[in-house]
Amino acid sequence: MDDEFNRIMEFFDLPAEEKEGRLQEVFEDSVEYFERFKHVMISGTTEEKREAVKKVMMLKKKIEDETKRVCEKTGMTPEQLAAYSNNPKNFSDEQWHTIEGAKKKLEEDVEEIKDAVKAKNKEKRAAATGDKGKEEPKKKKKPPKNWIQS
Repeated sequence: MDDEFNRIMEFFDLPAEEKEGRLQEVFEDSVEYFERFKHVMISGTTEEKREAVKKVMMLKKKIEDETKRVCEKTGMTPEQLAAYSNNPKNFSDEQWHTIEGAKKKLEEDVEEIKDAVKAKNKEKRAAATGDKGKEEPKKKKKPPKNWIQS
């Protein structure tokens, strides 16, 4: 996990020409990194989770700084840059395929993490209340007092 993180962080320090040539590599590293991140968030210790979140926040800050730098250099707003980066005409077919594949995989991983967190929270609530997952028998509702039965 540290290897991918370091390669991703180093990518931002490359000259622009070299970044373009290594775009596919950084996307592959990102997918691998977030796959490992997902594993830590689902089954890691509290300390491992804390460290993984810390690194993701560092990566988020680096991406924000890079976005700001690119916007200043190009004169684009962050919204214009986002629109540009979401237009397949601005990338080769191979680059676009890589970008779309990475986005899809990351979205799937986020959903898996959310599902795992929900399941763990449900288990914790069940343990706290002594519920072993059995459903309580449904109670019959009493009819209203003025109910006329046929």
